[in-house]
Amino acid sequence: MTQAASLVDMINTKLASGEVELPVFDDVAVKVYRAVRKDDLSADQICQLMEEDPVLVAEALRTANSSFFSGLGAVTTLREAMVRVGAKQVAALALAAAQKRLYSQSNGVFKSRLQTLWAHTCAVAMGSRWVARKAGYLNLADEAYVGGLLHDVGKVSLLAIIESLVDDKSAGVEISEHVVDVTLKQLYPEHGAKLLELWNLPETFQDVVAQQESTAFDEGNVVLSIVRLVDKACAKEGISDYPDPSISLETTREAQVLNVNDIVLAELQIVVEDAGSEARKEAA
Repeated sequence: MTQAASLVDMINTKLASGEVELPVFDDVAVKVYRAVRKDDLSADQICQLMEEDPVLVAEALRTANSSFFSGLGAVTTLREAMVRVGAKQVAALALAAAQKRLYSQSNGVFKSRLQTLWAHTCAVAMGSRWVARKAGYLNLADEAYVGGLLHDVGKVSLLAIIESLVDDKSAGVEISEHVVDVTLKQLYPEHGAKLLELWNLPETFQDVVAQQESTAFDEGNVVLSIVRLVDKACAKEGISDYPDPSISLETTREAQVLNVNDIVLAELQIVVEDAGSEARKEAA
């Protein structure tokens, strides 16, 4: 049995035993997102709900003031953010703030890897929102942003499990970066989709996560095609845990499905580089 196969078995055994404490998503962020999707609450009610979590509010406002969303003046309140970026995007920013917490929980062997993953996640989320607008899917821009935000969530949970195995001296687990890479590639789509189901997030996002590594994917799922394309753009630009500068975006099936031209793809590479750089500066 290879080291990678052994690690996969250990993870699956640990998951099956129920000993693993799976990450819990921020309750306020989920409530806000559901309410906005259902159009159940007024803008003031959404603000009141978010204000139950001051850290969430602060992070959402920070992102609303970033170069990707900013207007002529600074946003200082949630209500101003609602006016600038809209209720759907504010709800998405709440999810982003909650996600950031998950990526910041390790002080162990995977701290640097999680920082890289967070920069990648930010770039994919921002890039997916940008592509949706550029490719004529303005109505899906906020959904694409959230899809990008969630696409790698399975990796975060799996890294926590692997870290616990490494820290358990009695288990005697010693693994290389290569073995971690192989293990994540194999397990993260299914594991991530199960997490989103556990968090009761929409099935659309579960599909986005589950089909990240599929050779054949649901081409009718526009958000999935967008996220997959931007994920590859990030890999090409080195903003990824799996960088691959040899990728030809023009020949990808995702680019063909979305009918985006070479100019859009070239601009996308600049967008993800800017988003990744901003996320790295923030983490530094």
